[in-house]
Amino acid sequence: MPELGELDLGRLYRFDTALRELLVRFPIDAGVQPALRSERLLCIRHELATSGYLAAAVAAQHGGCGRPVLVQTMMQFICGYHDIDLRDATGLGHGRLIASYASAAVRDRWRPRLLAGALAGIAITEAHGGSQVHATTTAAVPRRDGSWAVSGTKSWISRLNEAAVFCVFFKDPAGCLTAGVVDAGAVGLCRRSVTPAGLSGWAWGELHLDDVQLRRRDILARPGKGMDLLREHFGYYRPLVAATALGAAAAACDSVAAHLDTRRKAGFISGPRDNALITFGRAYAQINAAMLAAMTAQRLSQACDERAELWGCAAKAHGVDVAYAAASELALLAGAPGFAADSQLAKARRDLNGLLYADGIHDSLYRAVGRTLTAGMLRPDARVPLPRVAQGQQSNSCPAPALGPVIRSPGSRLPGRSPSRL
Repeated sequence: MPELGELDLGRLYRFDTALRELLVRFPIDAGVQPALRSERLLCIRHELATSGYLAAAVAAQHGGCGRPVLVQTMMQFICGYHDIDLRDATGLGHGRLIASYASAAVRDRWRPRLLAGALAGIAITEAHGGSQVHATTTAAVPRRDGSWAVSGTKSWISRLNEAAVFCVFFKDPAGCLTAGVVDAGAVGLCRRSVTPAGLSGWAWGELHLDDVQLRRRDILARPGKGMDLLREHFGYYRPLVAATALGAAAAACDSVAAHLDTRRKAGFISGPRDNALITFGRAYAQINAAMLAAMTAQRLSQACDERAELWGCAAKAHGVDVAYAAASELALLAGAPGFAADSQLAKARRDLNGLLYADGIHDSLYRAVGRTLTAGMLRPDARVPLPRVAQGQQSNSCPAPALGPVIRSPGSRLPGRSPSRL
């Protein structure tokens, strides 16, 4: 990662330390009830905002520190290593749409709150599914005062109760897909929670809109640009999902290896069997390869490259597939303890199973990649741009939090619950 300088690596080291300390103060392990877990997750996000980590890789024009985008990618990996429910611990998340495309009035209202730790939700999916955005039935009708009244039902929405604001996608009066910013306390919004099998850190369910008012300034970009916004935003967002999932898989590798070592030291086994060693070796190779692909997808998105959407789809689908397969195979090596309901390994598998659906179901993502590759849409001589070597080591507007020693060697590893070999 030549984009990252010594201070960036030091920031990541301190971030991991700060996160582990926060998890002692605000535990979110598998035995914590969902409502309490979501409350603690918000506390962690606000604490990280106060410490300067939330905005570390947020663009300077959006009020952040402006560090390279791979800082955010690596923070997602670290968060996933500790718990996938920490996937919104840093960064703007879906609030990036507001920072990038909202009108000045709306951006100035929400950006400071998002940088301070408020959470943004996104409402796209409906009962017919999330991959058929063109079939959206949520629609706006004009009102006499020039505003629009939006009505419809969004399904399987995450951050249902925790989000302070939603980016809602709907058909405008002309029948074109459009996105707007809706305050979570807006008149006409109501919610119905559904209990998920995984990813239960945030509330999940249906978001009902009944004549919710949208003014012209609440529209993201301009009317009819909804599909373009989705393509650009998820080209950026999906590699972050992949990195989070791969962090969880790395943690599974480390925890199962530690479990086998404990059993060996206790005399229960003489050492791992060949099939176990093969499983570890395969997982190691696959996780690293998938993480490199996620980084490449992130670079392409940052460069506004024409292949960003393709790589984002492929990196998310492949990365999560790899993470889920690795965690599932490694869990078998842990034996019965890995299948206890309060096991962190079992929770990771449930969460990874949820990511197979969230932010793009994989058959649709792979199909989109295949369609692009077979339609002659890419130049045959296209090359992945080389990353820029780190130059500015420190943003004047965002000092590095003084929470520990700076890593002096760019080759130093990041510590976790037990230092990952990945």
